[in-house]
Formats: sequence, C-alpha cells, structure tokens
Amino acid sequence: MSDAFLAALPEGFGSLLHGAIDVHVHGQPDVSAALPNRGSDVDVARLAHAYGMSGWVLKSHLWPTTDRARAVTQALAGIHRPATTIEPSAAAGAQSPAATTGFRVFGSITLNPPVGGLEPAVVEMAAAHGARVVFLPTWGSAADMARDGYITRLLRRSAPSFDEYAARQAVALCDPSGRLSLRAREVADACRALGLALATGHASPAESRAVAAYGAEIGLRVLVTHPLHYTTDPAELREFADMGALLEFCNAPLLHPEGHLRVRDVHDALTAVGADNAVLTTDVFSRWVPPEPECLRMFVEQLAHLGWTAEQIRTMVATNPLTFLGEPA
Repeated sequence: MSDAFLAALPEGFGSLLHGAIDVHVHGQPDVSAALPNRGSDVDVARLAHAYGMSGWVLKSHLWPTTDRARAVTQALAGIHRPATTIEPSAAAGAQSPAATTGFRVFGSITLNPPVGGLEPAVVEMAAAHGARVVFLPTWGSAADMARDGYITRLLRRSAPSFDEYAARQAVALCDPSGRLSLRAREVADACRALGLALATGHASPAESRAVAAYGAEIGLRVLVTHPLHYTTDPAELREFADMGALLEFCNAPLLHPEGHLRVRDVHDALTAVGADNAVLTTDVFSRWVPPEPECLRMFVEQLAHLGWTAEQIRTMVATNPLTFLGEPA
C-alpha cells in the first residue's frame, strides 16, 4: 500500500491495533477468482503490518491455506513500518511484539467436503503441513445448508453441480441424541493431541454447545465463530464463556447490505460475555468493504466510541487471539 494511502488516514490510526492478530481473514481469492474482494494477500498483509498488527489466521472455505500463509510470512520478513505508523506510548504499557518483530500468517484448514470433511487424518496432515487452526465445516455443514447460507449462494454461481454435491456431502456435528458425533470427537481429539485450535465454523447453536462442552472436557482451545448469527439473546452466550470457549465477534455482518446486525448489538453481546472471553475479527471478503486492517480499525474505533477501553480492546484483538493460537501473550 502506498505511503499516500497511509498518510491520508487519521492521526493515530493504528493505536488500537498494535499487536493485533485477526484470526478470521479470507484471502484473495476465496470462493472464486471471479469474486475479487481486495488486493493481493501480500499487499493487504503489508497494510496490516503498517497498522501495527502482528499477524493473521488465513482462512479459506475451500482449500488449506498453509502454503499461502508461509509465502505471505516470507514476503513480509524483515520489512519496516512506515513513519506514519503511530507507536503506543510508554504510558500505555510495554511496546507490542508487532512493533519489533515481523508479521506472521498462520495457516488453517476448513473441514468442508473438498478436503474430506470431518476426518481426523486430514487434521493430522494439515498439522504436518503447518496448519495452526482447524475450522469445522462452514457451507459443508448440514445446519448451514438448511439455512441456504451466504457462502452456499456464492459457490452456486461458480459451480453448476454445487447443490447436488453439497447435499450429498453435508455433515451434522451431533448424532440424533444431540451428542457430539464420534467423528467430530475424533477431530477434536486430533486437534488437542497436535496442539491445534478449533473453531466451530457454521455449526448450529446446539452443535456449537456440544463442541464447546467437549473442548472443555479434553482441554481444547475452542472459538465459537460469529455466534450472533444464531441468537438474539446475548445472555445465551454466557454459557459458552462458562465452558471456557472464546467467542468471536466479526464486523462482516455489520458491513453487509443484507446484514441485520449493528455495532451496538456487538456492544451488548460483549457486555454480556466480557472482554476476557471475546475475540474481535473481520471475516470480510466483499467488494464493498475496505481491506481487512481498515475494517478491523473501524470496528475497534466504533467500540471505543461506545466505551470499551484500549486495554479491553487489546485483550480482544491481541491477548485472546494469542491464547486461542496457543502462543505466549
């Protein structure tokens, strides 16, 4: 990104993002090369670095991102921040890791049908290839198919045979009794054994509760992804926090023309669960939004306007993501 772009941003534009790790970043392209969403992975990662961020988790609805993550990390090795970047003041605490080290991109795998679905062997192979996060099925989940989710509608445009394929491959995470299925438990066990983090994908509320409960049982790091898609009562989210799961709040639905959520809905949910149990992400990949770092900046600035402190925001964008990834804070 050009120096002119950075210079046009407000003074102190990056002050709330130092050390931040966005654990839900969609690359370019994601669902289709015909649906461009922003610049190249490297260019946008450079922008994130200039904002003071320390890393991403790169996610794809279709393919593993381990190779892309490694390539972007290597492309940014040794770069320096532009003079327009505002470093945190000494009064705000110690200098963040992002101010002194490079930018890391963590690879992930989403257990949708193209990679084999709910298969512990797939998790093992992904880990051997450098993956750090496993996302449970998104469009490949029976719950998401039942609601004809947004990604399904996008994939339908590029794959004429998609509906038949997805219907044949869709998987539920729970058995008829409501218990987490054997295969889902085996996936979770593989993540725990290999030190990977697990995110719930597009699971139903009941499935997400079952994943969080099993994660608590085996000591697995679990992130409940975009839970406001599934409940209008933020108080229900306390159950996940009480089980030790982190809850993700992303700003993609706040920016979507078909979205029904506002930033005050996120504020209310955060008030219910507390900053110590929350992670703020972007999850954006549409033409009508800025690149991810600017989306995250907008998000945290709005929350700061609503009263969330810099310390609380740092917990949600830096400390808790590191905890989720199993990295030292």
